[in-house]
Amino acid sequence: MWQYDLTYNVADFSGKLLQFKPLIDDKDWSIGANFGISLPEDNTYIQFYPWFYSQKGSYEVLPQEIYSPQLNNTRQLVIYTPPSYFENTLKTIKNVLVMHDGENLFNASTSFGGVAWDCQDTIDALVVEGTIDEVLIVGVYNTPDRINEYTYSYAKDCGCPLGGGGQGDQYLDFLYDQVVPFVDNEYRIETGVENLAMLGSSLGGLISCYAGWTRPTIWGKVGCMSSSFWWNNEDFTNVIMNTSIPQYPLTVYLDSGTSGEGNDDMTQTITVRNHMENLGFEINRDLFYYLDEGGQHNEYYWGRRFHVPMSDFYPTKNLNPQ
Repeated sequence: MWQYDLTYNVADFSGKLLQFKPLIDDKDWSIGANFGISLPEDNTYIQFYPWFYSQKGSYEVLPQEIYSPQLNNTRQLVIYTPPSYFENTLKTIKNVLVMHDGENLFNASTSFGGVAWDCQDTIDALVVEGTIDEVLIVGVYNTPDRINEYTYSYAKDCGCPLGGGGQGDQYLDFLYDQVVPFVDNEYRIETGVENLAMLGSSLGGLISCYAGWTRPTIWGKVGCMSSSFWWNNEDFTNVIMNTSIPQYPLTVYLDSGTSGEGNDDMTQTITVRNHMENLGFEINRDLFYYLDEGGQHNEYYWGRRFHVPMSDFYPTKNLNPQ
């Protein structure tokens, strides 16, 4: 457990960006990017939380299932904690990412088709090399009623075996009213709008975009991978985006592949991207877009490019990793 405190002389550093990397026992540099602090005009007391030995995070499927009063069902959660979490127990993780289809994120043995995203490997590598800040992932397992829960409107002709959708708002209420408080109580995290993000693929991408668009005071960032924007005659762009525009800062990541059935919803994703730009979103500011040439609609391709939204959402503000 480490806590490092720094006092400085304003005459030496005032108005400058101070970059540094702690060294312990004259041999071990802290892991990740340099720390960077813009110094104010008077002396102050600065706390920062390095770690020196842990280069891998860990994930755990929680033993208890969490109940949804909105949907009257239960499901498991899997939590990924980043490399520093158990080494520096004074540190609070500021970035929290809620992801759908939690069984597909970390473990091939539970993943659809036997292929996992391996999110832990992506985050670990980016954090250790100093490319991104640390992030805690809350993976929410799906249920047999996934289609209903991941859609916000009823689609009569969707061909869905368990119904035509429309429970998305209840599902989103469950995430914020039950899942987020539960994790906040068990882990050292922050849950303000600037801290919370949501990401999913396919219908999980659709419900993520809908969450950001309709609840921007809760979810500051949403990642929408290979999103099923075709749902209900493309009513996300034709209805939802024309009904209201988020009045709170929102960052959106969109992507798709280019091959397989429907070209991985490429055309619909481009339509949504263009619509957002027309409404004032700006590429590489609050709207990120990635086209995965040859990418298809499955876990392998989503895991392969997971580093892209992570780099867009959580770039380190500190330069020159050691």
